[in-house]
Amino acid sequence: MRKLRGAFVVCITLGLVAAGCGSDKKASTATAPESKLSGEITVLAASSLTNAFTVLGSEFSATYPGTKITFSFGSSADLATQIEQGAPADAYASADAKNMDRIVAAEANAGEPVNFVRNRLAIAVEKGNPKEIANLTDLTKNGTVVVLCDPSVPCGKFADEVLANADVTLTPASREPSVKATLSKVELGEADAAIVYVSDVASSGKVDGVEIPDDVNVVTTLPIVSLADSDNSAVAQAWVDFVVSHADDLVSEYGFMPL
Repeated sequence: MRKLRGAFVVCITLGLVAAGCGSDKKASTATAPESKLSGEITVLAASSLTNAFTVLGSEFSATYPGTKITFSFGSSADLATQIEQGAPADAYASADAKNMDRIVAAEANAGEPVNFVRNRLAIAVEKGNPKEIANLTDLTKNGTVVVLCDPSVPCGKFADEVLANADVTLTPASREPSVKATLSKVELGEADAAIVYVSDVASSGKVDGVEIPDDVNVVTTLPIVSLADSDNSAVAQAWVDFVVSHADDLVSEYGFMPL
């Protein structure tokens, strides 16, 4: 294949931090005249972008009549592997720089990846926070069911870093294949808490969020790129430009952080 807001128990402050690797320059939105943009593209994107990209995709097609975007959301690592193995896709957005670096190393990118927003982690808890979880240490309380992303995907790797930074050791009930699957455990009442992205808590509407302090948290930069094997490079690049130009909307509406 080439495919908000939860009330926070503690208000999460999204402070400006210097951007990570990659270019942070906004690409021009004038890729091609609207009348000449048409056809379909497939976009592979990190699970944490599901809600935001679904809405942006509809706005893109309204802006450029005759275009259509099919999204495939999943872990950034799995999607990068699909691209490396030749899966048909036109654009890729990663939850971290590391997996985008794989695309560049494989020369699968059509241009230079562009950073468009940043993200950080938070603790997702059940509505009303019945377990009274106020910090990372509370995740170790007896009877508290915690789920994490698998360590092979960015949200799992970052969760492990955060726990290590806070000197907290816990055994999760499960390690899920994506941030979306991890969050769903809390949304469905199958877990008391999970460590996911701030944007996932903000866009869920089914969970509350608990802040993770800056001194132990991890900030990740999200890059996007059009792909070399795209069958519709004009629309693919127009989509990349559209996302970059709407970065402020992702910050204000979906809980992401500015560069």
